[in-house]
Amino acid sequence: MNEKPERETDEANGNLRGRPGRRTAAEKREAVMSIIGGKSTVDHVARQYGVHAETVVGWRDAALLAIEQAMNQGSGPTPRERELERENGQLKLAVQSLSVERALAVQAIEEWKRQRNPSRPARSRR
Repeated sequence: MNEKPERETDEANGNLRGRPGRRTAAEKREAVMSIIGGKSTVDHVARQYGVHAETVVGWRDAALLAIEQAMNQGSGPTPRERELERENGQLKLAVQSLSVERALAVQAIEEWKRQRNPSRPARSRR
């Protein structure tokens, strides 16, 4: 019975991992930086971290996409920003509508109070 352990110990700091081959964000960042910096190849990093080369390629591609998104940040609104702007416009319209309704309600209440308690003539000052 040659079973792999469900949990693996990280040699660097003795922490237990959820699954063999699972890497922390710091480890992934370090691996990608060594590839981008030309210090290591994808295959070398894959062997070093005990994962498939396709996994390392995925880390690299995700990092490059994140870098591209960060560089494009000033170029225009992101999809999330556009969604928030649309939602903000809808909320502004709702607030305007509620403000008008409130003003009309206050006006109606004041009118109702005047009709219910008509003012009495003022006393003469003689």
